[in-house]
Amino acid sequence: MISANEAKNIIIDSTILLDPEKVSLVDSTNRFSSEDIKTKINLPLWDNSSMDGFAFKLKENFELKNESVNQFKIIGSLFPGDPYLPKIKDGEAMKIMTGAPVPHGANCVIPIENAKTFEIEDSSYVIFTTEPKLGNNIRRKGSDFIIGENIISVGQKIRPYDIAKIAANGIDVIKVYSRPKISILATGNELVKPGVKLNKHTIYDSNSLSIASMVREAGGIPNIVGIAKDEISSIESNLRNALDSDAIICSAGVSVGDKDYIKDVVKNQGKINFWSVNIQPGKPFLYSHIQGRGKSIPFFGLPGNPVSVMVLMIKYVIPSIKKMQGDNNINPKTIIAKLDEQIVNNSKRNMFARVKVKNIDGKLIASPYQNHSSHIISSFSESNGLANVPENCKILKAGAEVEVEVFDNSNIL
Repeated sequence: MISANEAKNIIIDSTILLDPEKVSLVDSTNRFSSEDIKTKINLPLWDNSSMDGFAFKLKENFELKNESVNQFKIIGSLFPGDPYLPKIKDGEAMKIMTGAPVPHGANCVIPIENAKTFEIEDSSYVIFTTEPKLGNNIRRKGSDFIIGENIISVGQKIRPYDIAKIAANGIDVIKVYSRPKISILATGNELVKPGVKLNKHTIYDSNSLSIASMVREAGGIPNIVGIAKDEISSIESNLRNALDSDAIICSAGVSVGDKDYIKDVVKNQGKINFWSVNIQPGKPFLYSHIQGRGKSIPFFGLPGNPVSVMVLMIKYVIPSIKKMQGDNNINPKTIIAKLDEQIVNNSKRNMFARVKVKNIDGKLIASPYQNHSSHIISSFSESNGLANVPENCKILKAGAEVEVEVFDNSNIL
């Protein structure tokens, strides 16, 4: 039996990064870049107006109260996309729209609401009602980014907010790491799919759907293969349908019961990296690699108890799935919180207790879920973190500080 940290290190060290692929920019959202992306242009491409108004050349001695200099002849209009950029002389102004390039010679833009226009004979003029300053309302060339800047790094998650700056560089296709295809298998004569009518001998397979949803949330592509009977031939048949995967996750059949055949089947098809981890819940955890179609496929053999499944997914499987797709942040966020009630650990193993962490007056307080049994599915809906209780620590008292791996930070402000 190995420690919790040893198990994590073995899994992560043996996890292989998937090959990159080219995708359209819009399809890259929430994917992980396999390349550094540098700017190809300056943004803005040129000095441009941030307001609808008037562009003009401001003299150093300009004062609003000096009426003799506060009168500018309007020589035309500028719109974004106009092909010709005129030059402004002293005493001239040009009406300009937001985003239009600033005319040569202009060094200031006054908003249209701070200007008054009038006619003298056949010419139009403008005066300003607020004191202008040099550079007012001009967006300078390269003020957002300049050519050669790094805007996306390898392993960085492409967020919707990043799409704009990539697109602004004229890039419509980028290279990202492939999403891992994860096959999911359940075992047990008693299991049926949700939606099928139960009889007195059956229960619903909740593990496959919870695993699939966690895989999808982590960026993987889940494929529920099916439910294998507690027979070697059925398990082998289902595994053959999972060999086009980047990893396989199986629930149940990994303990020491008379019909727990997963260990034997996997041993015949590959290499067992470890079986049995010194944790509570989730001790009968098997990690191996099986051979299939010219490659070695990671195989995660999880217990059948739903809480054990979710704990092992959070601590071990999800970080591996994240690493496969190039994520630089594979581990759950870890915080230190103070217990408001004690945690009793009767297992003598490294316990990961479900807790609900709240921010109360700026302090992180962890409230343990009282029923630590590994079949209590509802405990996860009432929790948002796993508190790390060391092995051979029978009681972690109220008021003690505890390390918590947060799997849902939506309620922690």
